[in-house]
Formats: sequence, structure tokens, C-alpha cells
Amino acid sequence: MEAIKEREAMTESPSVVVRPRKSRIACWVSAVLFAGTFFVLSFFMGTTTAAGGVFHPADQVAMILLGLFGAALFLLFTRPVVRADSHGIWVRNIGSFKYVPWQVVERVSFPRGMSWATLELADDDEMSMMAIQKTDRELAIQAVRDLRALLEGFRTAEGDDQDG
Repeated sequence: MEAIKEREAMTESPSVVVRPRKSRIACWVSAVLFAGTFFVLSFFMGTTTAAGGVFHPADQVAMILLGLFGAALFLLFTRPVVRADSHGIWVRNIGSFKYVPWQVVERVSFPRGMSWATLELADDDEMSMMAIQKTDRELAIQAVRDLRALLEGFRTAEGDDQDG
């Protein structure tokens, strides 16, 4: 039994999964409030306006759908996630998804004044990681440390491969 556990531990590589915390909560609350407001407003729409216009049930349905659409836009901001393992890092921001192998990553940083962490790549390019946000404080600090440890572990393993 011990040998099986040791073999499983050897085959498992360390991994990191990070999602923003505070902004996700704020987005969910905002989405619910936005949709709820439009839902309630749709039922308070009278049958006639002050100018003599007429509201139909289709207008109420459109108002509800508009609220749901707006809520969905709020929820787009809950998409960011960072997943990393010993092979590379997957970064999903609001409108993009990209995999970057550790060979291409120069540094994981959190520059002063920035709202989220960045990956500095070998071609002098930078990639934002919106999942690691300044507002999450300790969670963000730990996430950057964990990603740096994975990067360092990759470099150490790569150095051992070249030496051997």
C-alpha cells in the first residue's frame, strides 16, 4: 500500500489554481441586483405612460431579458482564472485564454500600481493575469509566491536535465 501512495505522489505534479475572490463576490452581487431591479421594474410598468403610450406584456419580457443580459455582462468579470503546473501556465482573462510553457516565462511579477499580476515573457512581452488581483491582498501574494515556486522548480528541473 505504501508503494502505491509513493508512486502516486511521485507522478502528481504540484499545481496552482487561482481565481479572484473579492471581485467575483462583487460581480455576483451586482448581477443579482441588476437582474432583480429590472425584473421588479418590469412589473411596475403601468399599462399606459404619462404621454399616452401603451406597455404590452412583450415590453415586460423585454425588460426582464435586458436585466438578464446586463447581469450576464457583470458575470463576464468572474471568468479570470490561472492554472499552473510543472509544465506551464494557463491564463484565462475576461476575453482570452492562453497557455504559456514555463520555457517562455522570464518572471512572475506584481508591479506597483497595477491591479493584477503579470507574466514577463522571453520576447519582452507581458501578459496580464486578471485572476491575481491587488484587492485580494494575501491571496494574491500567496498566488504569486506559488507561481514563482513552480517557475523555479521548472528551472531547477530543466538545469538537472541539461547537467545529466
